[in-house]
Amino acid sequence: MNEPPTVPWIETPARVDLAFTLTGDRVPAEHGYALFAALCRTLGDLHGAAWLAVHPIEASPDGGGVLRLRVDPAQAAQVLPLAGATLRLDDARVAVGEAWALPIEPAPTLVARMVVLRNGVEARADFEAALAQQLTALGVRAAAEVPTAAVDDGRRVLRIRQQAIAGYPVVLRGLSEHDSRRVQSLGVGGRQRFGCGVFAPKTERARSEVVGDRALDALAQRQ
Repeated sequence: MNEPPTVPWIETPARVDLAFTLTGDRVPAEHGYALFAALCRTLGDLHGAAWLAVHPIEASPDGGGVLRLRVDPAQAAQVLPLAGATLRLDDARVAVGEAWALPIEPAPTLVARMVVLRNGVEARADFEAALAQQLTALGVRAAAEVPTAAVDDGRRVLRIRQQAIAGYPVVLRGLSEHDSRRVQSLGVGGRQRFGCGVFAPKTERARSEVVGDRALDALAQRQ
């Protein structure tokens, strides 16, 4: 039997979300790498910026949407120059409005559109086992669910240049207030600056991002 990995204990860091309204073209559904590249072009090199995690854009079907960045409050000033900028996401261009702050709010159920473990675990069963180990290593207790759509196993792919990295959507249920704050502050897995492993309370918008329209009805029946 494989034992959970032994890792140094990590304190829960202070985090806050900064949200920016986006106006302009319709944002591509898969935009993790394009968004990170656009942020770097505007703010400078963000590789290795452990103080930053990037939510997937909450896109509007009419164009634009909301960009949310999860940051260390001490580093918040570094992303404020985004206001007034124009970001290029592949063929789409969006103008960035002023920022507003959103505190981390604990909730018993959190969702992430995609989680990447071990630089891309392909098989669903292997991913679920690795996820359980990751949560144990973080000291978090939760019932973890990997939602599936009607015609597939839910696997998603993050593309970074020529690299394809596999991951899965994740729902965590039954979280204590402490563990909910911890998951949101630390995230789960890697590639968090590309929109992976960033958790937020389950809302109608988040549900559609996590599982896609085909699985919404099945998930709603479980509430």
